Amino acid sequence: MRVGRPIRPRLLPGLSRRRTIRGRGPREALGRIWQSGGLLILGALAAGMTAFPDQTLTALRPAASAAGLVWRVGLGGVQAVQDATAAAARGLRSLSSLAREARELEHQLQSLEQRTVLKEEQQRELVRLRRLLMLKDEAGSPTMTARVIGGDPSSFFSSLVLDVGAEDGVREGQAVLAPAGAVGRVLTVGPASCVALWLCDPRSRITAYVQRARVKGVLVGTGTGCVVRYLAAGDDVRVGDRVLTAGGDSAFPKGILIGVVKEVRREGILLSAELAPAVNVRRIEEVLVLTRGAAQAP
Repeated sequence: MRVGRPIRPRLLPGLSRRRTIRGRGPREALGRIWQSGGLLILGALAAGMTAFPDQTLTALRPAASAAGLVWRVGLGGVQAVQDATAAAARGLRSLSSLAREARELEHQLQSLEQRTVLKEEQQRELVRLRRLLMLKDEAGSPTMTARVIGGDPSSFFSSLVLDVGAEDGVREGQAVLAPAGAVGRVLTVGPASCVALWLCDPRSRITAYVQRARVKGVLVGTGTGCVVRYLAAGDDVRVGDRVLTAGGDSAFPKGILIGVVKEVRREGILLSAELAPAVNVRRIEEVLVLTRGAAQAP
């Protein structure tokens, strides 16, 4: 008897299909089921449209309306997203423009503040120069305007550096004045600058008198102020009295304010009067230099 190949039992189509689906991956199986369902639905729709066109259209009308609504809602959402994106872009451009305008306004404000400061400085300088001009008319002697360009901080600015010198006719010993009163005398002279010694410097000595009592003494600097010494015990000197330059052999003309008495002290058989200086050398910026010997006022 002839032996052939073994006969394999044929499986039913449904059983074979189910085994095939089980042997594949879950995603692929679902995809095939979805495709099969879709084809069945399309086939049913086609058959319905062929056999019962009116009824099929009536049945599909709600689904079509729902699909249209979904489509419109989807389009509206897309449009809303586009509008929001455009609005955000416009907002960013607007913020950038506002930031640029703010920087420009800040620069303009800084420039305006600088111009305001310069204008105020010019006005202040004009007022000081007018006072110097008035002092020049009252000095009774040739004068020269000078700017204070420095000082000696180690001695509390008891000496000042001026921007005039020998080339301008400045000589040692000449008087230096400010609108508020006497400043000091020229100590050293260079070609284009000079150093003026403040009356309150301990090296300074000039003759002064008390305006109300008409008594004289010697003005001596203390470093931070000055004192009128060698007043007689019977001299009627009071707090608040003005002390002026005496003139005579001094470089100063007579009658220039030096300061105001703030304290009177007895020193043995004599009196001394401590003054509050009329001029604060830390604040003056322009002065007058008397370029000739002092002329005594009548």
